[in-house]
Amino acid sequence: MASRLLRGAFAAAVLLCGAAPAVAANTIFDPLFMVTKVVGEVRIERPNGSTDVIRKDHAYPFGSRIIVPTQISEAEANAYAAEGAEPEEPQVFVRLARDFTFRIGPGSDVRVVDQSTGEGEDMQELKVFDLAEGVIDTRISAAVKKNGGKLDERAEKNLSAVIVRTPCADSTRLAERNRIQVQKDPDTPGYFNCYFESSAGYMEIHGPQFDLDRLKRATRVRIDGNRDFTSITPESGEFTGTFEKGADNNEKVFFRTRCVAKIWRRHAEVGGRLVVAVMVSYPDGQRSTYQYLEGQTGVDAEGGPTTKIEGGEEGEGGEEGDDWGGDGGDSGDDWGGDGDDSSGGDDFGGGDDFEDWSF
Repeated sequence: MASRLLRGAFAAAVLLCGAAPAVAANTIFDPLFMVTKVVGEVRIERPNGSTDVIRKDHAYPFGSRIIVPTQISEAEANAYAAEGAEPEEPQVFVRLARDFTFRIGPGSDVRVVDQSTGEGEDMQELKVFDLAEGVIDTRISAAVKKNGGKLDERAEKNLSAVIVRTPCADSTRLAERNRIQVQKDPDTPGYFNCYFESSAGYMEIHGPQFDLDRLKRATRVRIDGNRDFTSITPESGEFTGTFEKGADNNEKVFFRTRCVAKIWRRHAEVGGRLVVAVMVSYPDGQRSTYQYLEGQTGVDAEGGPTTKIEGGEEGEGGEEGDDWGGDGGDSGDDWGGDGDDSSGGDDFGGGDDFEDWSF
């Protein structure tokens, strides 16, 4: 029934628009996405700017924005009470294809985008849920071979065809059930707390200067930050991370509980190239710290940036001096000298340019 409705909606869109997009016979996704369940007054904003209340068993074009309220209306609550039923929270279920269903939870703001490239047999399909706020639960069926539990070729293609994008990182290979959540920091504009939970052990997370490989079953990781700062904290489970190190080989990190990684970024005053500092703190108290100028060899450092990392847009929020092995004073000594003779000081735009880590 739903399939017939989708095809009918697509046919109607073709009649209105006068032309149909070319769709290869072996494509993964339907030409429009279908709403299979809706609770509450969920609104949709189409690519042409028109808005409407989203409706069950209706199909909508990619590029649309979905906004889910935080609570059901009083009238809806009264209707549940009249029936003696427990109220459901606002939500909408979206289906991209037979094996691709997504639950968008209360308080969510997400745009469903088609970023496919190529045509016909050369098409590389890619659908993106651009999650600005709220929560998405994925329900993606993936065929697994009995010999060793490896994914078959079609399943591999399917898992690479969907991304849930957050302000902190992208998540992909979302086999079976996963949850991705974005919370805006109420006190710091532009700062986000993002959570990624994996049930199947296939999820990968990709962010600026880092990748997290195949989160194991029952793994939950928290990634906080903004464009200048990222903090990665495993809340359960184990996984491997890869961090860029300038022109050097990437740095591998095995994450488990109480292991934390932090990344600072800014642009050098001289030359404008990206300056990156990385610190990884391990459960046994060991730390790995280095900094690099984009495209150049990384410089190892003892301790870490010891200046106070201010809240707001410029940092993680709060004083980090003790956590980083310092007292909140001058960072020059800990990061390779006195700021004038530090290793790589000239490459980083001079010692004074690199002293202030509250960028």
